[in-house]
Amino acid sequence: MNNLKNYLTIVLSLLTCLVFANNISIEGVVTEKHNKGFRMVGAQVEVIDASTQTIKESLVTDELGRFKIKIDKNQNYIIKVVRKNFTPFVKEVSTDDLQAQNVVILNVVMERKPGYVFDVTLTEGLKKGVAEIAAVKGARIEVYNNTSNKSELELDKHAGSTFQFVFESGNYYTIMIRKKGFFNKRIEAYIDIEGCILCFDGLDLKRQELIGSTSGDNKRGTFLADIKLQPIEKDVTFEIENIYYDFDKANIRKDAASELDKLTNILRDNQHVLLELGAHTDSRGNDEYNLKLSNERAKAAVKYLTAKNGISDQRLTWKGYGESQLLNECVNGVECDENSHQRNRRTELKIIGSLEDPLDSMSLKEIIEQGRRYELLAKSK
Repeated sequence: MNNLKNYLTIVLSLLTCLVFANNISIEGVVTEKHNKGFRMVGAQVEVIDASTQTIKESLVTDELGRFKIKIDKNQNYIIKVVRKNFTPFVKEVSTDDLQAQNVVILNVVMERKPGYVFDVTLTEGLKKGVAEIAAVKGARIEVYNNTSNKSELELDKHAGSTFQFVFESGNYYTIMIRKKGFFNKRIEAYIDIEGCILCFDGLDLKRQELIGSTSGDNKRGTFLADIKLQPIEKDVTFEIENIYYDFDKANIRKDAASELDKLTNILRDNQHVLLELGAHTDSRGNDEYNLKLSNERAKAAVKYLTAKNGISDQRLTWKGYGESQLLNECVNGVECDENSHQRNRRTELKIIGSLEDPLDSMSLKEIIEQGRRYELLAKSK
């Protein structure tokens, strides 16, 4: 019996040797060109039979960017490595001339496609008297590619306060960030479109929300964005910049109309916020008359938004404050230049309440499609 066991053991050992003698191992590490310290985790590696073009093996690189695949000897293979935002790596490997060597080492170096890494940190808009910046976690983050008409990123209740996305050249993106208790934030990004290398609508660049650098050819780069989400707090007031009125008039000027048009998108994206639009005058003229004039100005601005841009008048009210809340020393009897007086002829938004957000049940794709339908309907009128 022992002789039989020994015999079987020898046979199995010989068979194992024969099997492994006909196999080789392809091993390698995937790195980025010009940045070889960056090892690519999760790159897709495929081994393709060169004669039949069929995939023999497929895996993804590990946490150190490594891969290891067993294949048969005496055949020709194509090794293909794919990772989003990088040019695919393709190399033909022949095992015909391999003798004692049973390992093929590949150094896979991949080149990033033209595009920009958008590295975002979400913070809370500072309140008066609060100096510390608070990170915002648990947000719903979506990126939609308007050029290809498809969603490219969907994070629901994102655990962290940071995220990354790579913008590809020649594309127009919409980013929306939502979190209960905050204003919804929409950002439009234009990447190498009509001479615009990297342009944004919705980022407040005057607050230095965006910094970055590009490579020598301006085709690749990394941009750090500090995106502030504004809490919805009752009675908090925001000035609408550049909404000014001519002296003693309530009509909407052309420059004010363009600013109100920008406000429209914010109002559409935040249908759950109840707002008061307040108008202020300078100190010249009768106090009672100024109060009446400011009411007419606030009413005109709300009428413009509701009539031209379809904003519901159920959540947007108006109020005139006259000269009761001046921003400078230009009170009655004080001589000031026109620019100082115009500073007081301003328009402000005040939060007066909030409701359940009707956009909660909609994806960014659905919100964009809804907006397109509205625009078509408005043009047909």
